Amino acid sequence: MKNIKNSVMLLCLTLLVATVSCKDDEPDGPTIESPQASVGADQSVDIEKAVTLDASSSMGENITYAWVVTDPDGGAVTLEGGDSAMPSFVAMSAGDYEATVTVTNGGGAASAMTTITVVNPTYATADQMGRPAISTVFNFFGDADTKNSYNETLPANGAAENATGFKGIFDALQGYIGLDPESYTNVLGLDNTTTATVLATDVLGSNKTASTTYGPTDLSNITLGQNVLNGRGLTDDVVDVTLILAFAGDDLSNLSDLQQGLIGDNVGANDKDFLTEFPYLAAPH
Repeated sequence: MKNIKNSVMLLCLTLLVATVSCKDDEPDGPTIESPQASVGADQSVDIEKAVTLDASSSMGENITYAWVVTDPDGGAVTLEGGDSAMPSFVAMSAGDYEATVTVTNGGGAASAMTTITVVNPTYATADQMGRPAISTVFNFFGDADTKNSYNETLPANGAAENATGFKGIFDALQGYIGLDPESYTNVLGLDNTTTATVLATDVLGSNKTASTTYGPTDLSNITLGQNVLNGRGLTDDVVDVTLILAFAGDDLSNLSDLQQGLIGDNVGANDKDFLTEFPYLAAPH
């Protein structure tokens, strides 16, 4: 009988210890899950416009928000409401901004990043169209896409790289009418390679007082208003000048009938006087 009592007491003691041990392992409160960060899709805005960031779709209990936004130069951007789900800032520089949000709660932290591309529509190029003869005739390199690509390229961004294409066009057209493109030089004394380099950068200059010039005879000695291609008055024929460079050769007094027909577009001068101040447009009909 004594053994039975001892066994019962031992069993009770074991159950008591196990119960206390289980209670010690239980957490003090409910478990908090780690948050999930979401910052939405990349966006594009115009320069000097307000940009609103949005991390409101992030998931988690009692989360806080911390943002880091850098401008195109890598500098830190000051945010309005920087500790909220939807802060904002004004984009003052064109380029890519990177925004990272970190959401945190008792279960941990998570981050997400988005890119804001800021564009400056003031300088968006739709078409160079500096000299009509270049942008509509001499820049056809075999397909419309290449032609349009050239017309939409700022001269400073590499239009002169198309000089090889221009030379090919000059060579082909001159050969077609019986000129020798290998020996051809124009009134400036320039061969096709050099002329193509000059014309490929399609910039139209205008000087109301300087005399008409076809461009520099010495490419290392360019003087604004004196020997710059297209440094001419508003009434001078832009198309004819380009055609003269392409087909007239170096002697304007000794032209064949075919050359005579190719160095002008037969479009007369403007029938209205140009204004004497900017934007120098002719009076409307």
